[in-house]
Amino acid sequence: MATEWAKQDRWIRPWIGPALIAVAAATIALAVIVEGNRSVWSLLGAGRGFVPEALYPEWGFVLLFGTLLGQAVGWAGGSAIAFHVMTLMRFPATWPTARLAMSIIYLGLAGLPLSVYHLLYGGWLLDVPRAGLEEWLRTNHPDASWLLIYAHPFVDLSLIPLAVVFLGILWMSGERAKRNWLLRTVLAISLLATSLAVALSLGIHSTLVHIRIGE
Repeated sequence: MATEWAKQDRWIRPWIGPALIAVAAATIALAVIVEGNRSVWSLLGAGRGFVPEALYPEWGFVLLFGTLLGQAVGWAGGSAIAFHVMTLMRFPATWPTARLAMSIIYLGLAGLPLSVYHLLYGGWLLDVPRAGLEEWLRTNHPDASWLLIYAHPFVDLSLIPLAVVFLGILWMSGERAKRNWLLRTVLAISLLATSLAVALSLGIHSTLVHIRIGE
């Protein structure tokens, strides 16, 4: 048991510092985005019925942060489980196997939540007429207009360069990604940035659906 714990500790300990830096950076970025676009979260109205209306933006931050952190923790746990399953399937318990497990779970993290959302709501949302939405937002909620209309495509498309950075470093740096503090930090930041982009995209799409239903 002690030997097994020592092995796990040797794998986990080097990632603690980079992970804390990445969480801090993602939290600050999310706080800035929520504070700069408060109307978005007021329009979403998350927590309606038990959260005061004035606190909708703060509750939106809590929900997005929970989504962000949940995805990151899910990636870590999913990677560990995938690695364990792969070793049971006679993959060697080595860094290349760990990288493969991490990559598979990362692609699921980046693609699965939005794919499921679009499968459930995408077709319906595309059929809803959008005439006048941009003008209404620009007139009544200019900060919401910026995020929901103009930044929205860039949030979705940011998953592509983030995946290139994460997977590129993971596979092209070889063993250095495991030993080098800077590379581990960039990996952690790109992972949390991916989680942030997915959380924001889900929040944006949910707000657009809520606006249309409200109309």
